[in-house]
Amino acid sequence: MTGRRLAKSVAVFGLLFLLAFSSSLGNIPAKATSLDNLKKQQASLQQKGKELDKQLAKLKNNKAKKQQYKNTLDEKAVNIEQQIDSENRQVDSLNASIKQKEAAIADKQKMVDTDFQKLKNRVCAIYMTGEASNLEVVLNAKNVMDLADKTEVLRVVSEHDTKLINTLKADLDSIMAQKAEIEKNRLQATQAKTTLEQQEKQLSDLSDEAAAALGSMDKNRKSIEAAQAENAKETARISQRISKSSGKCVKRFPAILAEAKKYLGYPYVWGGGNPRTSFDCSGYVSWVLNHSGWNIGRRGVDGLYALCTPVPSSSAMAGDLVFYDYTYGGLPRSHVGIYVGNGKAIQCDSSGVEYVRLSNSYWRKHFDCFGRLQ
Repeated sequence: MTGRRLAKSVAVFGLLFLLAFSSSLGNIPAKATSLDNLKKQQASLQQKGKELDKQLAKLKNNKAKKQQYKNTLDEKAVNIEQQIDSENRQVDSLNASIKQKEAAIADKQKMVDTDFQKLKNRVCAIYMTGEASNLEVVLNAKNVMDLADKTEVLRVVSEHDTKLINTLKADLDSIMAQKAEIEKNRLQATQAKTTLEQQEKQLSDLSDEAAAALGSMDKNRKSIEAAQAENAKETARISQRISKSSGKCVKRFPAILAEAKKYLGYPYVWGGGNPRTSFDCSGYVSWVLNHSGWNIGRRGVDGLYALCTPVPSSSAMAGDLVFYDYTYGGLPRSHVGIYVGNGKAIQCDSSGVEYVRLSNSYWRKHFDCFGRLQ
């Protein structure tokens, strides 16, 4: 008789177990990106954003240097243009001086020619009075210089005439020397102008290269800024997903906790799913969620797990579900509770509905993961 009752009890237990297990059969955990992965993506995007910021800052710094370099080139080019203008004015001034000297030489030459003729006439007169011995020498002299070298004339020309000849010769020598100096200065000015024009051409080429480099930097800047914008957009999208992932539980947690606390002390009843019959673990969680904003029906542990995205312990928040392994019959994810923060959960276990600390050796040993409802 005892054996029949035992067999019957085992059969009933098995049937109830199958019924409870069948409620979640076929509910495969959703293959969704976990919050941990989202946060890793977010961190990666933030790191990429910082790297882009550094690239842009470096580019701006280089651009500033390149712009400063180009500005310096342009200023130098302006300076060289001013120098060229100055050299042009010098050349013009020297040319004008040469013309003046040439005019002065021409005037002096006329004066010399006039005086020379007078001198010849005077010598001729001297000769006619018999004071000179060789009129042919005087009359055949080509110019003042030639005349000045004639010893015959020097003997018959008065001291005053000799001084006149020497003065005229000195004036001509001075004018010719000044003209030679001006020609030399003009040549130097022309050569300096040519050198400056070559420098101006080189600076123009360098300025064009700098402008091209700046254009390339602007293109790179736009590319980096576009990458920044895309990175910010993706970061915002990931942040929105994270916020969306956690928002429901955060907003509804006060309602969850208020409902969950109503049943503190209720006994554990295997298969129970309402206050009249009391609860088992999944029945208790299902009831609390259904009465605090969700509509999930009566689910087993695996069915509840299928509604969640696993999250790491470091990211767990009040309102997340807590899943345990191997608490009954050696089954994975065999127990579930509701995380209330500060390392505590509220759940229905063998002691009934109660608060537990996850640091407790038993629950720590059987802890599986946190799950965030979507």
